[in-house]
Amino acid sequence: MSQTEPFAELVKSEQIHQIAVWEADTARFLRFPLGEETTGLLSLDRLVEVIKVRPNEILPIPELPEYLLGIANRRGEAVWIVDLFYLMGATPLSQRELVPEVCMAILVQAQEQAIGLLVEQVSSIEVHNLSHLQPFSVQTLPSKLLSFLEGYFVDSGGNTLALLNVDTIIEKVENLDREI
Repeated sequence: MSQTEPFAELVKSEQIHQIAVWEADTARFLRFPLGEETTGLLSLDRLVEVIKVRPNEILPIPELPEYLLGIANRRGEAVWIVDLFYLMGATPLSQRELVPEVCMAILVQAQEQAIGLLVEQVSSIEVHNLSHLQPFSVQTLPSKLLSFLEGYFVDSGGNTLALLNVDTIIEKVENLDREI
């Protein structure tokens, strides 16, 4: 065995350690538009599935808060559909002149039931370094909106990517009886 072989093994193990650290500091996110100027992110750890939903197939339920559009069918299971545009302060789907024929519902798990977060489309899956997550401040966003966001990343193009706080959205739907 030459003297360089142990050094080569050390370099390989250091590289593996650096890769493991890099992967531990990153996470994968689903990217989607939230209106004309806002881009949203949702951690893939929270994602159950993305399904196509036709807005005219969402069964409205009387006396629900405006952010809840109603329920949709997912393989025989009723799924609450949340108007994510409404929660994020953008023009709600119900108030738009042109409603897309097909939207996407990002399904997240809430106890025993999936909840669909309605968006117009899903853009991509991205990897971001968690240490680059920045907090929003009260000066930059209304306090109502702050509770639905964990923070933001800035992409290579300088765009702000708002990371959704899925737990807060789920809690709002699960506490529905208090609002009705």
